[in-house]
This record gives sequence, structure tokens and C-alpha cells, in this order.
Amino acid sequence: MEIIDLLKEAESRKALAFGIGGGGDIVSTIPIAGFLRHFGFEVYHGSIIWDRIVVDPKPGPRSLEELESIEVINNTVGIANVKTRTKDGVTPNIARSARHFGRVVALDITKGVAKLAEGIRDFAEKESISVIIGVDAGGDAISVGFESGVRSPLADAMCVAALKQVDGIVAVTGFGSDGELRVEELLLNISQILANGGFLGCSSMSKRDYLLMKEVIRDVTTEASLIPVLAYEGEMGLKKLRKGRTALITPLSTLIFYFKAKGVFEINEAAKIVEKASNFEEANRLLNAEGILTEYDFERAVSGLKI
Repeated sequence: MEIIDLLKEAESRKALAFGIGGGGDIVSTIPIAGFLRHFGFEVYHGSIIWDRIVVDPKPGPRSLEELESIEVINNTVGIANVKTRTKDGVTPNIARSARHFGRVVALDITKGVAKLAEGIRDFAEKESISVIIGVDAGGDAISVGFESGVRSPLADAMCVAALKQVDGIVAVTGFGSDGELRVEELLLNISQILANGGFLGCSSMSKRDYLLMKEVIRDVTTEASLIPVLAYEGEMGLKKLRKGRTALITPLSTLIFYFKAKGVFEINEAAKIVEKASNFEEANRLLNAEGILTEYDFERAVSGLKI
């Protein structure tokens, strides 16, 4: 597998694995970290600062400036801890997960793709990090963006575009666990990434990963990252998710797929659309202009704010 060669040849033994689809995706960094530790890596766990409204009632992602008790590294990267809160009193998943991971890397996507990439690059240089992996639970990060079931393209698209700029990796866990892409759509998109040389290989959950994920899920609110845990326990079949969606639980849910971010960017039209946006509001408007509704649109709609 190319991912093994890449890890063996890395310049340092430090890596960043961060959730790109929302705060709950940090749970899915666990099996990636477990895999990397076999190659001697110290892994920083992280996440974008965007929790679904069941955790944070304010629509959209949070900026670093909206947080208290956080160590600011640069404009878009900070280090959260168990005391980190939003200034209006919300306990985000980055703080909840810090109970298990200690210091958690918090990434601010509100300032646009270029600033996010710049912040990640700066943090990686300061900490001698040589491997940067964005982790998506479910697989909508490898969508084109126009599939009928896609409900949360904005965060993934912005992070894929940023990861492309820092020569990073996109890891997909759960294989459809977010209920957005159909299995045949996932397979088709993976085949396209394979064709353009962007596939790096697979790993799988270990018992140690399973036990830690099950422990962390007690504190971190997530649906998509729960599916691999259920699959590891031998569950099989459809599971109902919020908003009426369903996810298929199979043994494939325990696998992790690794892709070059540049290869994912080639097929992800949504990522191409948002790459030059100056902030996430503009990125959202650009997607809307192409007929793509986002998780931000949904959150504003259910919160009563005008879209």
C-alpha cells in the first residue's frame, strides 16, 4: 500500500489527524491515529470548530475569536482543552474530546480555504508535523458535490481544498455512515480516484480503536462515527439517522480508505467552487449559486434565521 510507503518515508514522526466534516468526526481520528502509531508517529487529534445544532444552537462554524480558554497558534489554528467554551457558553466537541485526548487542535474554517491552509502549514512547521490527514466519517468528502443525497458539502469541500494546498491526505471512515452517498456512488467515486492515481490504500479498526471510540462517544456527540463501532460489534443492516436518513452498517464500515487530497480535489466539484472564497459565507453563496444546498443552509432554516 502506498500509505505505508508514505509513512515510512515521512520526514518526521509527527502527524495531524483532524475531523473535516464537523465536530463529531474527531472520533474517527482514533483508528487513523492507531494505524499511524504502528509506524512510530505521535499524533495530534483535531477537528474543525463546527458542531451540529444538537450541540451548538448557533448556525455555522465558530471562529477562534468566539472561543474562550484556547491557546491561539495563528489565525486559523488553536489548541483546545477541557475548559474551552464558546463565549456564549457552549461546550464544543473539541472540549469534550479533550477529556480523552488532552490538547486538541481546533481549526477555524470561517476565514476561507487559503487562510485555513496557511494556518495548517504554519502549525505543521512549528510542530515538525510531516503527515496531515483530514478525516471524514461517511464519505461525502469524496463526493462530486451534486449527488442528490449530499447534505453537508460545505465543511468537507473547504477542507479538501485546503488539504490539497498543503499536500495532505483525506481519510474516509465508516463507508457511507453519514447516509449521504449511496454505496454505488461511493464506489464510483473511489474508482475515479483510483483512475487518477489518488488512492493510497486501506487500514482497519483494531480492538483498541474500538474500545477508545466507544469511550469517547460517551462524551462526543456523533452519529456517523458511531456506525463503525456498531459494525465492529457485528451489527449489520440499516440504521436510521437524524433528518430521516439511513446508513447501511456492514463490515466495510470498519475500514479506513486513504486518498491523496489532490486526487480527491480532482473529482470534488464543490471543493473547486469554494477554493477561492474569502470566507465560509462566500463559499456557501458560491455553492448555492450552483444549486448546492449545505449544512449551513439547513442550520439557518431550522434555527429560524433567513437564508
